[in-house]
Amino acid sequence: MLSERDIRVHSGSGGLIVNLYKTDALVLRNLNRGETDQLLVLFSLEYGKLKVMAHGSRKITSRKRGAIQPLTLTRFLIHKGRYMDSVRQCEELESFPDLFLKMDRICYATYAAELVENSTVEGEANHILLAVLVETLRQLGKGDPEIVARAFALKLVTLAGYKPVLNLCVKCRRNLDGKMLTFSPLAGGFMCAECSREKSEDQTFSCHRGTLETIKLMLAWELSKLGQLKVDAETRTELYYVLKLHLEYHLGYRCATEMFIEKLKNRNSSYNPKL
Repeated sequence: MLSERDIRVHSGSGGLIVNLYKTDALVLRNLNRGETDQLLVLFSLEYGKLKVMAHGSRKITSRKRGAIQPLTLTRFLIHKGRYMDSVRQCEELESFPDLFLKMDRICYATYAAELVENSTVEGEANHILLAVLVETLRQLGKGDPEIVARAFALKLVTLAGYKPVLNLCVKCRRNLDGKMLTFSPLAGGFMCAECSREKSEDQTFSCHRGTLETIKLMLAWELSKLGQLKVDAETRTELYYVLKLHLEYHLGYRCATEMFIEKLKNRNSSYNPKL
């Protein structure tokens, strides 16, 4: 990984100064601009989220095409412009080809990228989140993509400072006993059965204790170990609703990729909990 900051290049004759900087970044998304250009949304090592222009990248002859595809880890040389920075050179570092072999893998990979884009601000580096995102893309091509993606979402909200309270009732601070619990995004965690009976203005969700224990394991284990975790259909459903409520409350939006995944599930009459 590179750690260089701005590189100032001085021409001997005219005194021209060109501001360049290097960074390794994951391409979160690209958008077509004009006939030949693309706007890239990157999550970089040194600078966090960036938006840069890749001029001419849609041309068939462009050397940039492969390295700026979404979900590609790339080394960039970027020119610092007055209004928008632009890609001068780029070199693909890792492309995660296993993601593109199955629909559920690419869907959950896009889900992870969307969460990063919408939970971070431009210019704030987060080395740990980038490392977790890259490892998530690797593991999505190997293990259970739904469980890997849910674990990533939990790790993301933890890094963002929104980790739900898991060890005690979020209201009375007593132990979480009993088979059934209630999750409250407004309160910031799980409630015991007694506190759950109290009237609440926020949207809550009832779930089994096993879902809470699964969440604890997903946060404690490394992503590479999640293949050992067996999660039944009921727990998967409860994980989905707990995370949906928590992410929507703290991030303030509904994940578009999650909605697309749900549409795919609903179209399949023989429901497969792994998609």
